[in-house]
Amino acid sequence: LTGRPKAESLLKQLMKKFTLSSRLLIKKPRPYPLASNVLASLALLLVIPQSGRSGEKDVIEAKSTIEDAHRPSIYDKIWNLATLYKDSDNPYIQEVKLRGRYQGQYHWLDSNQGDDNSWEDRRSRIGVDVKFLKQFAFRGDVQGSDGFDPVYNGVVDFYVKWSPSKSFNVTIGRQKPQIGHYDFVQSTNNQPTFERSQIFNQLRVDRVVGGVVDGKQGNWIYRAGLYSNEIDLEFGSFDAGIAFSTGIGYDLAEAFGLDKAEVDLDYLHSDIQSNSTILNRYENLISATLWLEQERWGFVAEGFAGSGNSPDAAGFFLQTTYDLLPEMLQLVGRYSYSNGDGADSVIAQSRYERRAPQLTGGGRGEHYHAVYTGLQYFIYGDKLKLMAGSEYSTVEGGGNGGDFDGWTHFAGVRVSF
Repeated sequence: LTGRPKAESLLKQLMKKFTLSSRLLIKKPRPYPLASNVLASLALLLVIPQSGRSGEKDVIEAKSTIEDAHRPSIYDKIWNLATLYKDSDNPYIQEVKLRGRYQGQYHWLDSNQGDDNSWEDRRSRIGVDVKFLKQFAFRGDVQGSDGFDPVYNGVVDFYVKWSPSKSFNVTIGRQKPQIGHYDFVQSTNNQPTFERSQIFNQLRVDRVVGGVVDGKQGNWIYRAGLYSNEIDLEFGSFDAGIAFSTGIGYDLAEAFGLDKAEVDLDYLHSDIQSNSTILNRYENLISATLWLEQERWGFVAEGFAGSGNSPDAAGFFLQTTYDLLPEMLQLVGRYSYSNGDGADSVIAQSRYERRAPQLTGGGRGEHYHAVYTGLQYFIYGDKLKLMAGSEYSTVEGGGNGGDFDGWTHFAGVRVSF
């Protein structure tokens, strides 16, 4: 490159873009095709050494190749239509964006307690995100029901978030309580399995109305929340007890030399009343999370424990992902285990284990095991993907014959914007 400053500058530009694209391979969604980056790199490497050709012409052609590789795809153009307005310089409203998702899936249940199969419109939502006054964001969306009958089935999120800095944020409104940092707090758009773990689903945790304070100071992450224990299709009546949560996390990515490495510990206490409609199964909940990512693989270990008001129960899951084809095909595996305090303390999954026609005792027992394996095919990252998987699960120790033993096979589509 000596004596060829334009070629040297172009190479630095290419390396910067290629490094960014490589990092994006492990962060979803994946907007840049890997093949186009490789093509652009090869084009430049073939052009620069040929000193006998016109250097100026070669640099222009190579630069054009790079620009073509990063030109927005048809998917980028379609998804960008959801952004109705965007102007970061406007002091009042910076962005207005539609948001929505559709998650449809077909299941085949093959168990010792009978078979079942059907299509389910698992999640369908539409709403809006608004960024305003530089430090505030509003999110509101509603959901439909299976079969879209009725079309409106309640509010999902409805909150205002104030973010004056990364170290301090306040969120007020209908939102997720801070428990289960991976299995619950993270969006289902990014989840690699069809359903959350059995132990989390047993806790009877869902969106509530309340306030959350959170932030990150250095490598430390903190959060705390106060919530109402009464909820309906909208906001509830605020007269059925309260719950509070507190949590702490630590970012270990730099220390471990990984793309992501985080540990989290969360606690939630619920003052359960006779008319509480949410957070009403256990008085005390604890979750602990380890989340690791490095290039093509990811690993999550998360455990839960619930006590008070119902027979104690605890469990965990171990989940791993590996990109067989970067940006395109991902292998997923998960092992789940739960144990309760006595018969009928552990409950099989409502999707779809408890749909077995000859199931007795409501699928309740003392021990639960499940092994899931599946694939994700990314068409446009997590924003448009196809999924398939199978899970073998057992429930044992039921006091009234509620044992379960069977396979559930899944196939589905996930769309979000």
